[in-house]
Amino acid sequence: MFEGEDILKTAEAHIGERYVLGARAELGNPDYKGPWDCAEFASWCAWQTYRVLFGTTEYGAGPDPFSGAWIEDAHARNVLVDVEEAVRTPGAFLLRRKREGLIGHVAISDGQGRTIEARGARYGVMRGPVSGRLWDHGCHIPGVRYRPNPAVQAPERPAVLKVEHPYRRGTYVEAVQKALRRRSFHPGAVDGIYGRQTARTVANFQAFKGLAPDGMVGPDTAEALGLSWPPKPGELE
Repeated sequence: MFEGEDILKTAEAHIGERYVLGARAELGNPDYKGPWDCAEFASWCAWQTYRVLFGTTEYGAGPDPFSGAWIEDAHARNVLVDVEEAVRTPGAFLLRRKREGLIGHVAISDGQGRTIEARGARYGVMRGPVSGRLWDHGCHIPGVRYRPNPAVQAPERPAVLKVEHPYRRGTYVEAVQKALRRRSFHPGAVDGIYGRQTARTVANFQAFKGLAPDGMVGPDTAEALGLSWPPKPGELE
């Protein structure tokens, strides 16, 4: 039987290769070296390791992996697991769902509190952190045996500035909007409200900087905007 750990060797061999958002990987080519996007990398590794086609939809020339299909497959095949379990489990997957107008993400857990993933144009394929980032689900690949590491503590869910209902607001949001404008990205009115237009503009800025374009402000995006993180008490409502 295949083991969860088996996929890590497949993924590790591609660390340092290039990321391109929307790139189409050659799933059947064992010698493919990129470029990758996150879902293509995850699906390619799953196929090459386990011969399981996962997280794809048929589109045009053949299977087209994307983050939404990963979540749909995980639901349909009953292999969703808690984020905390995926963090502890070598070879499990961490999934972030797509938000309105923004992309999702897929990463492979190494079971030690880190990932192997095609993270963004700034990073390429890399070992990344689990903590300080937003994940919605974990999942397994059908027919693979997984062995969680009970010694690994799952990180606390991070605080990020994102679109919520009611919308977040405050002087920190104003600072984000002003920082975007100074960099020639235009979120609309500087009104201190973190709505969809501001989030879309953040995502455009993230894509320009090679960050994961998720439309959420956390430590990396705040740093790129020249802002401190986290917000100080009273800067957000």
